[in-house]
Amino acid sequence: MANELKQLIVKEMISRYRNSNNYLVVGYQGIKALEFDQLRKDLHKKKIFLEIVKNSLMAIAFKEIGFSEINSLFIGPTAIISGSDDPVVIAKETVEWTKKIPALNLRGGFVDRTVLSADHVSQLAKLPTISVLHTQIITSINAPIAGVASAFGSVSRSLAIVLQAVKDEKEKNSK
Repeated sequence: MANELKQLIVKEMISRYRNSNNYLVVGYQGIKALEFDQLRKDLHKKKIFLEIVKNSLMAIAFKEIGFSEINSLFIGPTAIISGSDDPVVIAKETVEWTKKIPALNLRGGFVDRTVLSADHVSQLAKLPTISVLHTQIITSINAPIAGVASAFGSVSRSLAIVLQAVKDEKEKNSK
């Protein structure tokens, strides 16, 4: 590969990964072409991308970015999975695919400027996604409000029943 082409690839990787804080590193040795194609297509539908680049070029790019700690994961045929702002989504999809394709080897990752082992990525995959957490927070905030509203509704219904009974009683007594 010509040096100019290598430099262009490294520059492209630097621009792509500099602004992203979430990537996972996987080994893909032994994966059949059809499995690999299905993996890429499925991840792409979910806006998650799998990229294969020469290890030495990845090492140069990540060193340039300042994430050289991840370079220890670049051993053998290596791919980087990235794309979602939510690292849990990437972890869930990757772990799911490692179960479907045993030859896909999760090596670790880089999440919010922290290098994670494969075990940590698997634990991350068990957490709820950010959108699920937002829903849970909103629900827990709304629950007390709904309870107060229900209590006020119950009190106002009881008051209406009492007032109606007083009115009926007064009408009876006035006749």
